[in-house]
Amino acid sequence: MHHVTAFALAGTTSIEVDGSLDVVAGYDLWRRVDAALRQGSRFIGIDLTRVTSASPEGVAGLERCCGAAIDARAALTLTGCSRPFRADLAALESGRTRHLTR
Repeated sequence: MHHVTAFALAGTTSIEVDGSLDVVAGYDLWRRVDAALRQGSRFIGIDLTRVTSASPEGVAGLERCCGAAIDARAALTLTGCSRPFRADLAALESGRTRHLTR
């Protein structure tokens, strides 16, 4: 289960993710970022303090958000990366590295 909330003020959008960063949360997050960019936000912050786990599909959604911000020439920052999120991200990266070296 997850919850994605957004708050915008004067060209800046803050987005918080609470719960699992899975395929659905990744899509919801991308929708929030896309909406912020379409509304003219130039600065977007994504708070990952309360992320309890991350799947490869959820991380792919986060990468899609980064790509959209780059394409729109907007600044995107990730803050408060939770310990579980960092651990899952490291495990995913480690698996990716092992896969590439085989």
